[in-house]
Amino acid sequence: MKGSYRFRARSKKVLFEFSIRRNITVIKGDSATGKTTLLHILYEYLRSGRQSGYSVSTDAEYYVYLRDEVGRDWTDALYPLKNTVIFIEENNDFVFTKEFAAFVKTSGNYFVLVTRAPLKMLPYSIHEIYEIVTDGKRTDMKESYHEFREIYSNYPVLENNKLQNVVTEDSNSGYQFWSHVFQKSKVVSSNGNGNLIKQVKKLEAGDTLVIADGAAFGAMIESCLCSFQTQTDCRIALWLPESFEYLILNSGILKSDKLTQILENIPEYVACEKYESWERFFTDILVELTADGVEKYSKDILNEYYLQKWVVEKIKGEMPEEIRIRG
Repeated sequence: MKGSYRFRARSKKVLFEFSIRRNITVIKGDSATGKTTLLHILYEYLRSGRQSGYSVSTDAEYYVYLRDEVGRDWTDALYPLKNTVIFIEENNDFVFTKEFAAFVKTSGNYFVLVTRAPLKMLPYSIHEIYEIVTDGKRTDMKESYHEFREIYSNYPVLENNKLQNVVTEDSNSGYQFWSHVFQKSKVVSSNGNGNLIKQVKKLEAGDTLVIADGAAFGAMIESCLCSFQTQTDCRIALWLPESFEYLILNSGILKSDKLTQILENIPEYVACEKYESWERFFTDILVELTADGVEKYSKDILNEYYLQKWVVEKIKGEMPEEIRIRG
């Protein structure tokens, strides 16, 4: 399953309009914000159609799982589904299990999960965490972390900061690139996003930039923000691009009609049964496009091609202005 899917769900009192773009979408928020209402409209329309008193229009097959029924658990309900957008109500604890995570990875479905707790078994994007916002009768879902624009800091002003420390989750090519770029800073790898908080706490006080792959960082974002906000002895900037490979692809270094088409409409190219996150898709595309050229990419060891000055400047151009290296 791939692509982006529009939903328009209406009752006499409220209208929901939203799009689902990736295999995992999370809807969070407090009680009485519309989460239950949305799922109720979708569920009743699925059961009774127009007789439900609701209307739903979408270009996707969808299913709503509210709770376990007597004698029938989630595996019975969900395992037969293919190429379906599956909505799962809050308070279904199976979404936190390894079994469910394995099902998500291989099922070929999209999942919309209503939960206030992070789903640490699943690699979901910071850009697919939503809250429901109501404006009169119209109700939309907006990105919870949209205001970051991929960059967050525990201080309101980032300009002209002199970075003493740089922490990257990558231990291979990305780490090698950032070590080259930030030669005047101490650059360390956390060896995975699960160790970022611990690694930052080990550092000496000083302005710190943390770089992680936003495409699979959704489960970590809240704990990182809470931790960084309490560390008032240093300025910490958290930058969450899709992935290091995405920065290369989007920088304009590579000239390819195929790449241009992909970047213009990424959801149409990411088959969810093959890629559990966009991060891995970007790596595969970069490896494929550079396989026969001087810019041949390996995730393990960075090709010297990517350390040429003009290439470095192109990739640096993808950085937010607030943290762009000067001089």
